[in-house]
Amino acid sequence: MALATWWVSDPLMQLTPLSGFHVRLSADDTQLAAINHITLAEVERRRRAGHLPYVGYMHEKAVTYGWVATRQASIGELNLVFPIAADSRYLWDFATLPDWQGRGLYPRLLQAIVQAERAERFWIIHAPENLPSGAGMQKAGFQAVGQLSFQRDNSLGLIPFDLPERAHIGAALLGVPMIEDGLSPCWRCVDQVVCTCRLDPESCSCAVEIRSYSTTIPYVGYDTTPSPQLFCG
Repeated sequence: MALATWWVSDPLMQLTPLSGFHVRLSADDTQLAAINHITLAEVERRRRAGHLPYVGYMHEKAVTYGWVATRQASIGELNLVFPIAADSRYLWDFATLPDWQGRGLYPRLLQAIVQAERAERFWIIHAPENLPSGAGMQKAGFQAVGQLSFQRDNSLGLIPFDLPERAHIGAALLGVPMIEDGLSPCWRCVDQVVCTCRLDPESCSCAVEIRSYSTTIPYVGYDTTPSPQLFCG
């Protein structure tokens, strides 16, 4: 999984405005549960934990969403839980409704969030097979700083890319060490005990040796209460 970041000192990529598109914090838990396919109890749990739900609307129809962690975050696939510093935000659980995918909503949602939140640094990850997610992050102005990878002893580390200082800060945020190389397993089977990624990385067919190298993210995740709009197209 690639770790990417955007800092307030970074430029925002110029995106053509989309007529009718705007983003705001959602106050409608019922709508959030429906669009996010989660229970009302889960929406409430996320709010209590300090997670903020942003929703993108096209002419008042909710079409895309994402959550912002302000106190603590987790990466379930990696069994990783980490605190969020007051000057940082961790972005997670983003999605666009199928009928609205491919229209550039994701990068515009990301840009609206970084402009709305009072934070210095924003962090996000994406799975290597999720090419649209990586492309959307890059279009928004996020830069990849490292690759999360398992080592041969099954511990997790971050392999830095072009920005070692930011990679070091990102590794500290996640609570993992910086490493020079590692094994990148099949992320879909990381929790399966029978997967040889975990039992025997050297012979597993989906274990790929990766090393530190220069890269960018490959370019190849209904509120009816009136509230201020944060971004308009």
